[in-house]
Amino acid sequence: MSAVANGNNTIGYADASRVGDPSVAALQVGDEFVDYSTEAAAAVIDASPLVERDNPNDLVVDVDRTSTAPGVYPLVLVSYLIACEDYPDADQAELVAAYLAYMASPEGQAAAAESAGSAPLSADFSDRVLEAVASIR
Repeated sequence: MSAVANGNNTIGYADASRVGDPSVAALQVGDEFVDYSTEAAAAVIDASPLVERDNPNDLVVDVDRTSTAPGVYPLVLVSYLIACEDYPDADQAELVAAYLAYMASPEGQAAAAESAGSAPLSADFSDRVLEAVASIR
């Protein structure tokens, strides 16, 4: 981060969770310029298609970095939680499902935003994640 903050007449990249004081670029999306916000970061995920996978519970976002949807900020980094759908031990399956459900919940998203600066999932996408979590057994 110091290389970005201390550079003169430079443009650099730092994850929004680490930006702090340096200014953040507004990006041109269609005919408008969109300032970074957690809502705009979540909006690009909602506006992006999922990659077609054999298992419908395997949620992979193909981030549409050329989206012209209003209010999206297309320069985002997506983090994934990866888990098996089937576990030989029912207690382990229950523990994994509970952890993933918490991470996708409003409370888990708020904790991730506070501790890591993550942009929370939208309610719609969170619901899709929770549907996938429900398939764990």
